[in-house]
Amino acid sequence: MQLYQQEYIVNLRRIAVLTARKKPEGLPFADYEARMDRDEAQAEALVRRNMELLRGELFPVLDNLFQADRETLEELEAFAAELLNVREEQDAGLFCQIYRALLSLARQKDDQGGMIRSLYWLGIGRNSLCSCLVGLELELSEPYMTGMRLCFTEAAAYLKYYDEIEDDQTRGYILRSRANMALGAFKSPGEKVALVRRTLQILQDQEYQAKASGLPWERFIYMTHQHMAASISYSKEKVLTPKDMTDIMESVYIVYQRRIQEAEANWEQPPVRWAFPYYAIEYYCGISRLDRLLTKMEDLMDAADPTAFTEDSMYGLISLPAFYCQYLQQYPERIPERREYVESLYRRALDYVESFPGDLENESLFRYLRQLSHTFVETEGGMPYGAFMQKLLIRFAPEIYVHSLAVGEAARALCGLIVEEEPDYFDDIEAVRVLADPEEKRQAILDYAAGCGVFHDVGKINFMNLYARTARQWFDEEYEMARLHAPAGNSLLAARPSTSRYAPAALGHHVWYDGSRGYPAAYRRLECPERQMVDIISLVDWLENVTHTARLYTGIERTYRQAVRDAVDQEGRRFSPLLTVRLQDGPAAARIEQAFEEGRRRARRQIYEAAPVEKR
Repeated sequence: MQLYQQEYIVNLRRIAVLTARKKPEGLPFADYEARMDRDEAQAEALVRRNMELLRGELFPVLDNLFQADRETLEELEAFAAELLNVREEQDAGLFCQIYRALLSLARQKDDQGGMIRSLYWLGIGRNSLCSCLVGLELELSEPYMTGMRLCFTEAAAYLKYYDEIEDDQTRGYILRSRANMALGAFKSPGEKVALVRRTLQILQDQEYQAKASGLPWERFIYMTHQHMAASISYSKEKVLTPKDMTDIMESVYIVYQRRIQEAEANWEQPPVRWAFPYYAIEYYCGISRLDRLLTKMEDLMDAADPTAFTEDSMYGLISLPAFYCQYLQQYPERIPERREYVESLYRRALDYVESFPGDLENESLFRYLRQLSHTFVETEGGMPYGAFMQKLLIRFAPEIYVHSLAVGEAARALCGLIVEEEPDYFDDIEAVRVLADPEEKRQAILDYAAGCGVFHDVGKINFMNLYARTARQWFDEEYEMARLHAPAGNSLLAARPSTSRYAPAALGHHVWYDGSRGYPAAYRRLECPERQMVDIISLVDWLENVTHTARLYTGIERTYRQAVRDAVDQEGRRFSPLLTVRLQDGPAAARIEQAFEEGRRRARRQIYEAAPVEKR
């Protein structure tokens, strides 16, 4: 790799360390906070340096790739391999940019092998980005899934030229692309099964194998069986045909038996990851009842080692509980009898991630946490959903948590100013309107504002790598995808009784006051009884973002005074004039600014207290 590429990789890893939650190491809070400030400044400096490297070195190469020599192209592919590989995801967005350029070059040169290879790797990169979409409605995630599948579909289409292609590696990319057409979510599990079925037929065809004897056919077939085994629907409805079920059962059995044999050969316990589909298919086919399946899942989860930070332990302690909760969501009558066990799952999961070594954190861990956050089941007297999500944010996205608490404190301060002048301002909110006692009403409004602030960005849990580990300014595709945090947050909060009242703030805080711009389209201000509170969150979120949080991924810096002036300039369009008029009052604006600082400091204190003391 080039020196600038090596430096960029080093900076990526350093930024990940600097922006992670810090351990106190016995430091008093004041020293700890000072260290956080220093680390934040260093991270910002490294982001600026990375942008210098990209603008000065990489982007000119990508813009003039047609003139690049073979060595430069090989170095680009080596660089991309470091950005995204089987061990870790460093920068999937930049990986995609590189392979988008390499694909364009291959098309210009009519390089068939180059096109197939670049299409495959671009699909892999897009699939990595799509892993952030766990739990979202299909209509929101489908455009990104389609973009990913189009890469694989185009590469797989070269199968008709299989006989003419002499390079086994290129043939391998075609076959792997064909298999990967089944990645991601589908409207119906039957669509996925049909794709995998056809891939298996191709891979098991002796004529295809004979023409490329150097390919690892057994591995290709086994991995495709894994695809098929993962195609089982966990839906309450029986949506698969008998043929689909037969094919899935066959693949599940093949995968499970092989993993059993491997475990026995290595004197290991059978893997949890593939025991679950085996038990699930028995339930789906009517061989066992739901209670039996749940009991078997409990045995698997109880056997998971909380001191091992392996793929299997992560699956057993985080992902499998997500599926367990999914079944309970479908059959809520089973929840009361399993209330205590569900609570134990959440405690174990949180204890596990709390002790998870920072250098071992990977995309699998984040994917499993996204799964659990979307299937979380609240139980009577059990852990509130909000408390669970706060712990995850503190642990894995401390900057998001600092921002959210700061927004909550500023919203609380602004609401305090409003209530002093207009006690009935929030009476469109039914829970507020019914309160007769003025002080009780005031306190309810302030508490609601603080909660809306804390949870308005909870959907960013899906995009932790973007928001919490950004090492450069975002690309357009990343900006577009990150917008999904609003509907994601709405979905997460609305589905739980304890947090449902905060859902409108999560959904609407990026929609402009006049409805002319912003996202998502699903939020319609005039139809929302909580619109006044959403207006407040929208304003204070923007103020905090442009003065603090967003500097890392936008490169734009504003002082608080500049931000206030910009907000006032946008009154009636982006922001409610009933709110911006209060920013024109100097003492009021200062009070809100102070609230931001108090919120950040309080959040840092909570992060400090939650972090385990590290022994020297």
